[in-house]
Amino acid sequence: MPVAPVARGVLFDLDDTLFDHRGAADRGLRSWLGGLGLDGMLDDHVERWFALETYHHERFQRREISHVEQRRARIRAFLPGWDLADDATADDTFAGYLACYRAAWAAFADAAAALERALGAGLAVGILTNGDQTIQETKVRRTGLASAGVPVFASSSLSAAKPDPRAFHEACGRLGVAPQECVMVGDSLRHDVAGARGAGLTGVLVDRVGRYRPTDVAGVTRITSLAELSWAR
Repeated sequence: MPVAPVARGVLFDLDDTLFDHRGAADRGLRSWLGGLGLDGMLDDHVERWFALETYHHERFQRREISHVEQRRARIRAFLPGWDLADDATADDTFAGYLACYRAAWAAFADAAAALERALGAGLAVGILTNGDQTIQETKVRRTGLASAGVPVFASSSLSAAKPDPRAFHEACGRLGVAPQECVMVGDSLRHDVAGARGAGLTGVLVDRVGRYRPTDVAGVTRITSLAELSWAR
C-alpha cells in the first residue's frame, strides 16, 4: 500500500535519511582521534562529540551563531585543555576532523533508488535539510545523489530551519505543491515528522536502528528503510 496515495510531492531529509551522517562522523572521528593519540575511552569521546554537535548545530539553526562559529564552539568544548582561543587555531584543529569525516562520506544504499522511484511516480521531489547550502549540496554531489537532479533546500538559504513551518512552506512553494499534497520523509521525530505535521504536510519517520520506542511514535507512519516507500500514480 502506498505511504501517501494522494501525494503530489515529497521532501526528503538529507542527514541520516539519504546521507549516512552518523556513520561518516563516527568513522571520521575515530580515525581523527587515533591520529591525535586520543583513542583511549574512544566510545565516550564519540558520544560526547555527538552531544556537542547536536547542541551547537541547534544554536546555528536558531541563527544564534554562524556555521563557522558553531564549529569553533564544538572543538573548544571537545578539547578543553587545548589552546584554541585563537580562531585560526580552532579552525585548523577542526579541519583535521573534517578531512576524516569527508573521507567517510556515503549515501545509504537505499537512497538513490528512493529518489528515482519518487521521480518515476511523477512526484515533485526535493531535499529539505537543516544545514549550510553549499555543504549540503556538496554531500549530495559527492555521494552520487545529485544524478537524480533533485533540488536541495538547506536552512541557510531559507527563512527558518525545521521544524519551523516556514521551512516546509518555502520548500513546498519551490516545488510547486501545496503542503497538504506533500510528504516529508526524515529520521527526526521532532524536526521532520512533527514539524511537517505542524506545517500541514504528511510526515513519514525513517527509523533505521529502532531509535524510537513504540509509545513515542503512536499514530506515526514509521519505516525502517526507504525501500518501504511506494507511491500511487
